[in-house]
Amino acid sequence: MSVDLGASLLDQCNAILAETERQRRAERNLREVTPVVRLWDGEWNLIHLVTSEYSGNFELVDGDTGAGELPIPTDSRVAQWALNSQARIARGEKRNIHVTVDYVGARWSGRLKNVVQEDMNDGSSVTTLAFASDYEELKFYDVWSNPFLPAIVQFPRVFILPGPAIWVLKTTLFMQIFREHNPLITFPDDPMNFASWGSSLNQSNWNIVVKPTSFVQDMAAGTIWTVATSRWKNFHDMAKPIYQDAQITPVLRRWLTGDPAPWAGANLRHGALVVDFVDKSGVYSGTSNGGSIFDGLVRTVETFASDFIDTTSSLVTDTTIPSDYYMPGRKGTDKRLPYAVYLAGERSGIQSARWMETPSTAIQVNTGGHSAPGINEAISAGIQALADILGNLAQIGSIGGSIDTLLRPFYEDTLAAWMSVKSFARAQNSGWSRYFEYFQEGSGKAYTLSSLMVLRTGFWTTRTWTSHEINVRDGAPFLIGDNGSGDFFLGDRVGATRQHDVSGRIYMDRVSKLVLSWSREAGPEWGITIGDDRALQDPAQRAWERIEQLLAAVKDLGAF
Repeated sequence: MSVDLGASLLDQCNAILAETERQRRAERNLREVTPVVRLWDGEWNLIHLVTSEYSGNFELVDGDTGAGELPIPTDSRVAQWALNSQARIARGEKRNIHVTVDYVGARWSGRLKNVVQEDMNDGSSVTTLAFASDYEELKFYDVWSNPFLPAIVQFPRVFILPGPAIWVLKTTLFMQIFREHNPLITFPDDPMNFASWGSSLNQSNWNIVVKPTSFVQDMAAGTIWTVATSRWKNFHDMAKPIYQDAQITPVLRRWLTGDPAPWAGANLRHGALVVDFVDKSGVYSGTSNGGSIFDGLVRTVETFASDFIDTTSSLVTDTTIPSDYYMPGRKGTDKRLPYAVYLAGERSGIQSARWMETPSTAIQVNTGGHSAPGINEAISAGIQALADILGNLAQIGSIGGSIDTLLRPFYEDTLAAWMSVKSFARAQNSGWSRYFEYFQEGSGKAYTLSSLMVLRTGFWTTRTWTSHEINVRDGAPFLIGDNGSGDFFLGDRVGATRQHDVSGRIYMDRVSKLVLSWSREAGPEWGITIGDDRALQDPAQRAWERIEQLLAAVKDLGAF
């Protein structure tokens, strides 16, 4: 039996099909356009639009510096300009070279690390420009104990700032950038130019600015609380545990003339780096942490247990679809209900995948090394007072100081100097035979605000995690891009199923790394890493990370 759908319904279906095909062609054209590579001098004047490159490879790493590489012919004008730094300085272009790579709404920007010319046996020559992404800028700020005082006077001894994680990160970084431009602490570049002493505090002249977020806004957004502590620690070293604990993604983007304002009323200089910290995970406000292909995605929210150390997942019953998803032509994912899920199979967008699950280890974390504030001082005062009293009674004078000096090696850092916390939930889930304890460096004084954050770092380090590295075809079916030009980007939550997994489980995790690469023979494509890829790194690299953490801890202990 045939059904007459009617001309109007057929017209609607044909219109929907035509629009779908149009959008599909538009997305294909968007992916096939060559990335726009521009080179800028040290004052952010445009010098070259690069079109002669042999290939390009630029990576974005969540919470760390990405590397960029651009090989070009040595006899090109671009290579000759990059190789001759003295000529650039003589022309007023300065020594630094900057790059921007624009592709599908994303912008990779960074500064030249080195330029290498390689002459081949066949007479050809290749010049390779190596760049570090703009996140490297944050590694060149130390968090002073007091950023409003000169280095010779630093009181109090330790910088402590509690609050919602995003507000804490932005406020801490802003204080260090403000210190850089404060003429009372850091001289202007040209001290003899007296006009620069007053203009240096004008934020429209700063090369790095922090996108503002108020304390109330961050509280309303549900960002978890944290405590930033530092005594001249590098900002990246201080912030990295906060990134991991609160699942915060640093978002850095160069503002160029003609771009939309990064926030209402922003007045920035061309080339300014805008730093933002964004919660793309939604893990503490409610998001999809998994599910199955049979039941769909399950929305959960992470909450703190009563000891503020462990976190538990609670089912969120509110399954309202975000209103943005109903907007025609709208792209991008919502952290509350991410939709990008790659299904394994013959017609899947997954080209290759590697999965690894690492179970939790220790059920107890230890930290410390120095007594809580006031403990050593109280013991010292008690010994001196008692010795002085006894000395006066024996008519030999005040001997409290001498006795205290003799006894100090025996009592110092013996009381309230160490902390040991057990995760009862982990102990119950690990079984009868399990690893016992783990020592987390970095606390120093026990029973302080900073020691609580160190304990959380220890439990995070020894947690259970699933790592998976997936290579997917761009546009099959999801488009990788930023600023409304793609379905997801760095830091967003993406799902995937595992081949031969009869349970149909959907693994949800954040995009931790993106690598944009292209060559003359092949068009641009994204390499994508979903999840925590540390378990996929070689042992030497993981060991070096541990050494870096240990050196940072030793620096803090030495400073104290």
